[in-house]
Amino acid sequence: MKRSSAATKRQGGKRKPAVGKANPEVIAFLAGLFGQMSHAADLVIAFFRQHGMLNGSGLAPVPMPSEFLLELAALLQFREWHQAGVIPWNDADGLTIDDLVADAVGRLGDDPSAVQSEGRGMQSMIDMLRRWNETCAPLSREHLDGDIAVHWDRQLDIEMAVQSFADFLCRHRRAGSYQE
Repeated sequence: MKRSSAATKRQGGKRKPAVGKANPEVIAFLAGLFGQMSHAADLVIAFFRQHGMLNGSGLAPVPMPSEFLLELAALLQFREWHQAGVIPWNDADGLTIDDLVADAVGRLGDDPSAVQSEGRGMQSMIDMLRRWNETCAPLSREHLDGDIAVHWDRQLDIEMAVQSFADFLCRHRRAGSYQE
């Protein structure tokens, strides 16, 4: 039997696209990206624990908007890199990373729905991932104790990657490290 397309039929009659050979550079990039996401999720959990933002079961007492989680994860990662001497920190308004974290938490307390609609989290995460790609990935062995090979030709949909990170943070918010 000869197929007329590269797709195969799934149960229910829907077609599944054929999968070609995986690009090793894309796999390496995604592995590094997911490793970074996991670490940032650990930083968020450690922050929540440190500041008593989790209940006795280790859960947040109220749902957190994904935009807040993304913004907080990016800021905590920036802080870790800055404290390790990997990146300099220069805010246009002269604010420290801790000032920005306090502002994000304050905005969450004031109006959680506004935090979600502001969209700061997505942009913060994009900025963090860009900084990681440009600054930290080349220094990964020395500063981050890992090997990361990244070749980004700007064809990756960064917003999709960041949204995947937000979903990852939400799914894994109960796990993580006890240290920040």
